[in-house]
Amino acid sequence: MSATAHERRCLDVLHSASVDELRTHIVAFARDLGFDTVAAMVVTDHSAWLTEFQTVTNAPAAYLSEFSDSGHAAIDPVSQYCKRSDAPLVWDRRNYAHPDLQALWQRQEPFGYRSGLAVAMHPSRGRHFMFGVNCDKDRCDQMPRFKTVAEDFLSFAEHAQAAAFELARPSRLEPNNSLSLASRELEAIRWTMEGMNSWEVADRMSISERHATLLLRRAMQKLGCATKYECGLAAIRLGLIDCR
Repeated sequence: MSATAHERRCLDVLHSASVDELRTHIVAFARDLGFDTVAAMVVTDHSAWLTEFQTVTNAPAAYLSEFSDSGHAAIDPVSQYCKRSDAPLVWDRRNYAHPDLQALWQRQEPFGYRSGLAVAMHPSRGRHFMFGVNCDKDRCDQMPRFKTVAEDFLSFAEHAQAAAFELARPSRLEPNNSLSLASRELEAIRWTMEGMNSWEVADRMSISERHATLLLRRAMQKLGCATKYECGLAAIRLGLIDCR
């Protein structure tokens, strides 16, 4: 990619007006570099026990559910590397050499995830950005002019980060004036989002475990949520609680 074309790509992604436009720009950039799939992810830590992932990707439909599964990220060596480092990573099959990771490699390989580039940025407390491009080559670092490819990748990631933080951040729901959660229900949600179970919530609030469970169930019912995780996110988006 010429310097002028790369600058154009960076400006285009920076001025993305929608998530769909962001996806269009990152996919076009990845393919310009010779990569098949790409993902940009904003990670928001609402608390030590509540993390939200917003992902823009062109992962194959048949692989998308596993790719988006938080359990996948919890064991994937590339994701774990990005979680603890902001240095770019060139990865391939060697990163999955451990016997415990062989099954993971066997599931992703048929979809073209054989090697790639990944980088993570951690600009503020509780906000993270991950960007990666992938291909079906055994060693992407053996591509022609790989040094230039890697440099373009990193500079584009910086521009994509700014757009992703603006577009893929957790959305705030409109307040519902007819919705009313009692202060004790909100308190129970807050403690739950800190990783406490019903017994621990009850102990912290000096109530019975049955009462704590009832408060959580009432909150879930009022917010139309099936799980405590969904209930916490809904309360945050409505501005009812702030875990950070």
